[in-house]
Amino acid sequence: MDLQEISDFYKKRFILETLPPRGVVLEKYVDFCIKAVESGAEIIAVTDLPMGSARVSPIAPAHILVEKGIDVIMHFSRTTRNAIRIEGDLIASHMLGIKNLLILSGDDPRVGTYPFSSCIEDFSIYDVFKLVKLLNEKGEDLAGLKIFGKFSFNSGGVFSPFEKDYKQTIQRMNTKIETGCLFFVSQPVFNESTILNFLKKAEGDLNETKIYVSLMVFESVQQLEYFSKVPGVFVPKEYFHQKDDRALKNYSYKNCLGIIEKLSPYVQGFYLTSTTKDLEIIKGLAEVIQGAD
Repeated sequence: MDLQEISDFYKKRFILETLPPRGVVLEKYVDFCIKAVESGAEIIAVTDLPMGSARVSPIAPAHILVEKGIDVIMHFSRTTRNAIRIEGDLIASHMLGIKNLLILSGDDPRVGTYPFSSCIEDFSIYDVFKLVKLLNEKGEDLAGLKIFGKFSFNSGGVFSPFEKDYKQTIQRMNTKIETGCLFFVSQPVFNESTILNFLKKAEGDLNETKIYVSLMVFESVQQLEYFSKVPGVFVPKEYFHQKDDRALKNYSYKNCLGIIEKLSPYVQGFYLTSTTKDLEIIKGLAEVIQGAD
């Protein structure tokens, strides 16, 4: 990405997370993404084997969306790839026009489809950022080998504002920044004070790094119970007091609207998780995000 492309990317404030399909039929998925963009989502995030489940690699759907002119962020997980595969998949992604990456360790494959799967630790998360930075700046890999062609990745990472030792969180974020991270997506938050308190503690430490706040709109009580057990997701008790699916959906939607209104002046944008596919909700959130510019 050249400087103009990067500048245009960061002008967009609403990222929508999607789950790629479990199969070779992409029409339904692509149709939803197109409708989501028409409803106001500005960037589509394509997840990488979420919850350790076997499904299509994100490279294929991300490439198809890019070909259709849709801005994409592709999740890129390290613990399901060895060192050679990490480098090969990075090169393949760039070759197919996928330049925006959310680099993360990924969900433990041993809790998903195949419990006997290996969790690979060839590279640390910092190694992956460093590799991307080397490709961008020198056209070489961690082994010092020349990789031909011009690379222009725009890479981001994730962080948790919930950790008790916020100094360690900031230290990890700064190490990612030093090795090439350009933006961050938070773990899901359910009130504005979580982020405001973190930003206050981190003031002056993150070099004005761009931060996107992750939001969740639950469509059912079953979904709430499932995601409340996901590591890093801390759902307040008020959500469990909602009497049925409809009440829960309405409550979580309105809560997200309030968070957006209060946090818009302080963050780069917002990241809606894949807990909802309701286009009316996506449209409603988009209108508030864009109205707060």
